[in-house]
Amino acid sequence: MCAVASATIVAAGTALAQTPTPTPTSTPQPGADVGRAEDQVVLSGTVTVPKGQSVGEVVVFHGRVLVGGVVVGDVVVLDGSVVISGQVSGSVVALNGPIRLAPTASVGRDVLGAQSVRSDPGALVRGAVREDVAFTPRGALAALGALLGAVAIAVSTLLVLLLLLALAPRALDRTATAGRTAPFASMGWGVAVSIGVPLAAVAAVASILGSPLGLSLLLGIGLIWIVGLAFAVFTVGRLIVREPRGRARALFAGWGAGAAVGLVPFLGVAVWVLGSMFGLGAALVATWRARSGAPSRGRHRAGYAPARPIPIPPAVAPGKSTKEADRALAESHRATSDD
Repeated sequence: MCAVASATIVAAGTALAQTPTPTPTSTPQPGADVGRAEDQVVLSGTVTVPKGQSVGEVVVFHGRVLVGGVVVGDVVVLDGSVVISGQVSGSVVALNGPIRLAPTASVGRDVLGAQSVRSDPGALVRGAVREDVAFTPRGALAALGALLGAVAIAVSTLLVLLLLLALAPRALDRTATAGRTAPFASMGWGVAVSIGVPLAAVAAVASILGSPLGLSLLLGIGLIWIVGLAFAVFTVGRLIVREPRGRARALFAGWGAGAAVGLVPFLGVAVWVLGSMFGLGAALVATWRARSGAPSRGRHRAGYAPARPIPIPPAVAPGKSTKEADRALAESHRATSDD
């Protein structure tokens, strides 16, 4: 199959480079040299190789192939039938159509068809003859199919985390603090948003004036979900790598843990859904705290402790003595210490 696919690509590239507009039917000169046979590539139509004539590779995207002469390479038809009564040095492949081998047919390699393969008595095939072949990626790709989704989500989450780290690093810190100090509120708001946003989008689409907003919300649900998952992953990272260590370490620690859990079947899906809800809720709690001035209950980093106010001595009015000024300064210190 690899040889057939390679021959198809080579034939397509060579023919398109030589003939920008291929003709439906090949017309090589009788008695042409086999070593100089030209490839035949047709988007839609019929390629006919009469007896006594020779061509190189034959590739037809939609149509059929009739070979009475000599085909030096392979015959590949993506959608259509193949009839061989002459000689094909390579393989004959029909991805969606029947194949017929006449008694005078000679094929040097395999004959593979997605539908029926009819071989008349006397036809010579040096390779394998197989019909009802499913031309789909299987084997290694099928084995990795279950993991491709988890890998794609992990990579997307990492890209969103790096973007947030570059554009809004303080938002990541505040969201992680909110998720750590108010986990139940974060989860509750996340569930409410996850249910309310789709319902609001559907209601907006049902109306005429709000349909653009509703469609935008429906199209953006995937982005909202991945952003919430990124916030949750960073929150987990901050539980592993505590402050004042850098954000990058926490980011990769949380991302590694999330990616590892995502590879587990069924458990990964549950973590993605619940994690996204939790991350969205934590972002809402952090936003509310920032807007309302509510305490975050988080620890201050070293060197960021709030400074105590420095009392400013009152100005000495003209005519006041130094003792009166000292008395006023002492009262100011006393009031500050009481606060």
